[in-house]
Amino acid sequence: MYQIDKTKASEKNAESDAPAKCAGCGKEPFDVMMENSSSENKSSLKRCTACYSVRYCGVPCQKSHRKAHKKECKATANKRREFNAALNSIELNEDNDLTPPPSPQDCDLCMYRMPPGARRSKYFACCGKVVCKACFGRSTPGNFLDMFGNSNYENLSQMERINLLMSTFGPNGTASAEKRDEQRGCPFCRSTDDMVPYTIEHHKIRERCLLLRANKGDSRALLELACLHKTGYSGDSLDKLKGDREFIFEGTVRKGKRSPEGDAKAFEYFQKSAALGNGDAYYYLSEFHRQDYNAADFFDCLVKAAALGSVEAHDELASLAMEKKQIKVAMKHYQFLALVGYSKESTEKLTAGYKDGYVTKEELASSLRAYQAAREEFSSKERAQMELMSAGVTSDGKVKPSRMYM
Repeated sequence: MYQIDKTKASEKNAESDAPAKCAGCGKEPFDVMMENSSSENKSSLKRCTACYSVRYCGVPCQKSHRKAHKKECKATANKRREFNAALNSIELNEDNDLTPPPSPQDCDLCMYRMPPGARRSKYFACCGKVVCKACFGRSTPGNFLDMFGNSNYENLSQMERINLLMSTFGPNGTASAEKRDEQRGCPFCRSTDDMVPYTIEHHKIRERCLLLRANKGDSRALLELACLHKTGYSGDSLDKLKGDREFIFEGTVRKGKRSPEGDAKAFEYFQKSAALGNGDAYYYLSEFHRQDYNAADFFDCLVKAAALGSVEAHDELASLAMEKKQIKVAMKHYQFLALVGYSKESTEKLTAGYKDGYVTKEELASSLRAYQAAREEFSSKERAQMELMSAGVTSDGKVKPSRMYM
């Protein structure tokens, strides 16, 4: 009845932390997908199924890299097994009452209810305002929604809409150059200090703004600072990459480079943010502990994050409960996720739980009503448009809308 996620907790984070390029030849996911586009195999990079810490574009690269990877692979696989064993020994409390969800926050710009999850919102370091990702997209130099002035837009198919986006705002798009050069101020305070950063100096300005607000005890600013260091976009990290065309080209930042020093600084800021009651910071701390294969601290941070309303933590705890066959515990977490409108999967799990007797008819009906009400509160035409514009395309050619906006 249940589609249990067979990817263990240690494997999930290893997958997200694995370098996004082939360990054998260095090819990146997009290059691999383009090479395979004309064949039946349209998949991208595959992980090493023993350690999950490296990726390969195919069997030939995996075989050629085996000798260099063998020792590290064995050590990481042993750590992963020990982590899973320790995690399986932790008992989930069935009688633990879940904390009610925090009061819904509205976007400071469109005033629609904010979608749950820190990753679905944008924090302006200049004035401390928080907006949904759709409003931020409409306020940036690219201003994606300018394209919706096209009178024929509503009649286009999903694929035609995506093609219109790329032809307008893509690397060689008609509006890219002028839009990237156009500078717009913050929609609240009109400052240009914290808009879309393209250069090293832009990133340094944003970092200085975040530090000012963090020193005033702003937990979200501390969280953003931590993410800046974790992803390699801090000023110090970018200065070390000057001259490296893979990361910095003519002063424009292509991507950040993660480092042990950056991780240490990020961990420090996540701890400070968590101490101020930020549930998302506890969730990020749990990811650090998972990377270190520390099962006890990983689980402790997840529980604290869930108690403070982190939807990602509730989702993770639900998956752990399903792995441990503690279905009743998992259903409690899915009820929370349905209540805040986090994902349709939660309602599907609850429906399956009702059929197997783990959820009562009243609980299911209440959860479904709450989910629908929450979705209606934070759904808007603008968010739907931005969701479609950020859509991906599956290997069978179907459009998969982004979950970044709703």
